[in-house]
Amino acid sequence: MLKSKKIVPVFLLFSLTYVSSCTKGDSDLLPSVPEEVGQTRYELVEMNKVFGFTNQSRYSYCPSLVKESDGTVHMFFCGNAEQLIMADNIYHVRINPDGTQTPPKSVVQPGMAGSWDNLHICDPSVIAGNFKMDGKSYKYAMFYLVNQQGVYYNEIGVAFSNDLETDRWVKYPNKLIKKPWNYEGDEQLPNGGKSWGAGQPSAFSRDRQGKVFLTFTIGDKSGTRIEWVELDLSDMDEYKPVNSVRMVDDGLVDITYKNKDYTCNSDLGIDIKNNMIVMVRPVQPHPLIYPAFLNTSLEVNYIPLNDFVSGSGKWEFMLRIVPYMTGFARNHNAGLERNKYGEIDRWEEPIIYYTVSKEAPEVNPVGHSHAEWSYHIWRGVLKKTFHSLSSRFHYVDNASWDPQRSTTICNLALSLKRYANLSFCPQAWCNRSYHTSFQNI
Repeated sequence: MLKSKKIVPVFLLFSLTYVSSCTKGDSDLLPSVPEEVGQTRYELVEMNKVFGFTNQSRYSYCPSLVKESDGTVHMFFCGNAEQLIMADNIYHVRINPDGTQTPPKSVVQPGMAGSWDNLHICDPSVIAGNFKMDGKSYKYAMFYLVNQQGVYYNEIGVAFSNDLETDRWVKYPNKLIKKPWNYEGDEQLPNGGKSWGAGQPSAFSRDRQGKVFLTFTIGDKSGTRIEWVELDLSDMDEYKPVNSVRMVDDGLVDITYKNKDYTCNSDLGIDIKNNMIVMVRPVQPHPLIYPAFLNTSLEVNYIPLNDFVSGSGKWEFMLRIVPYMTGFARNHNAGLERNKYGEIDRWEEPIIYYTVSKEAPEVNPVGHSHAEWSYHIWRGVLKKTFHSLSSRFHYVDNASWDPQRSTTICNLALSLKRYANLSFCPQAWCNRSYHTSFQNI
């Protein structure tokens, strides 16, 4: 894990074209973002809150979106049914074109005691197709993570329906994707921990029928990664597991922009016409402040679809979504707005739904103060812009530094950001102590 370094500002100097601080004479601490003169850049706009269990000790996170042709959006997400009880259900909310919503309802719940899915059911991914189980045809498949009481690892299940607004999805009785080791129980890691297993699925269709591309996170002795597989779910009575392959991860970098990042917990959408696939993913490593199990930032990347399938090429950078943009200390568990087949209309301007959370000291792992109760779902749109001026910004790893907020300084910095060649750490002024970058403004 990257250790944080305390970067203390020596001076602040402001003018119409110059802002400077947070330098320490060690350029290695401040890796600069490459110049992008005259290149396409992106910004996150139209941010607004979509849903949250307000003033309740309940959480909502990890959205999966299905947009209909009339603009209606079906949002599936993880939530807990009882206050203070952290047991995941999958919920559904319909968001109408005028912005009104249906009340949230639990549509998939953990199984009975002793079953392989009796503790948590979460991380939904919903697509349309032509599926069959027990002789009955279905229009929709929902993939989800499952967890069993008494073990640490996760696995993946699937359920079917003919109605996106149903109260009851019909579960396939067996595991769709099993943990990556063959023996019963948890896999012990050399450091004393346990392997995470398989979960966090994201699905899309290539034929709009029964064949599904499924990506998912694997965590075992070989490390953490995303793998993918093409499954034939046209008749579940004839279903046969297929070996998965590791997803290409070249081009993905960590919070410092210096090191290769590992991938997990990502949602993907395809643009078949333009041969492109877009991914929204968490950026590693985790911060040091509670909740240290959540990422501060998300990143949106793209790669040609044929490169993704062949395992070649590399991911290209679009935008990093960081705390100063959203106003929240944690930004995590995101989903792409897609049609019912997992497709996006405009790959260069995807719509992102993301989960936010507060950090200590506003939240603490006790009773009604848990960070989980601050999980709400927000929405933003990536907009393509064109910058003819050069803007160079720097990253500062200052997770151990918690300066007093200064809204005035923050607003001044943001107002000057497009016109200056800046080298500073605005996240320290705008909020608490964040890993962040100002490169995408």
